[in-house]
Amino acid sequence: MEVPLHGEPLVSLTEWSMRHIRDIFEAPTDEQSLRAISATFADNVDGSVNGMSLNREGINQLVLAMRRSSPAGLMVHWQQAVEASSDPATNRGGSFGGVYIIRGIHKILPGSQNPVEFERHKTVTV
Repeated sequence: MEVPLHGEPLVSLTEWSMRHIRDIFEAPTDEQSLRAISATFADNVDGSVNGMSLNREGINQLVLAMRRSSPAGLMVHWQQAVEASSDPATNRGGSFGGVYIIRGIHKILPGSQNPVEFERHKTVTV
């Protein structure tokens, strides 16, 4: 992976976040999805889902479970994205917050024979 020289502009946090989230969930294969997770999160990441702490392996398992419940593949739809760059000339500092929906998740409800489509609403802060 090449790292831009100090002072060279990077892509915006919005563009980076949207691309990485899309690559994780919309990857054609589980292997590509796991590679996208590796490219997005540090090995020692400490995140949370629904208030519960989640490490990198937990993220892997959560994403794979969603992917396996989606025969036609998952789709990410962004609802909102807000960026506050502290260095707009190079995009080397700042923050990003976004809301997205993952569609294409299928589950069989108790007492039912047919899967029902669900969607997950997520927020991300970088």
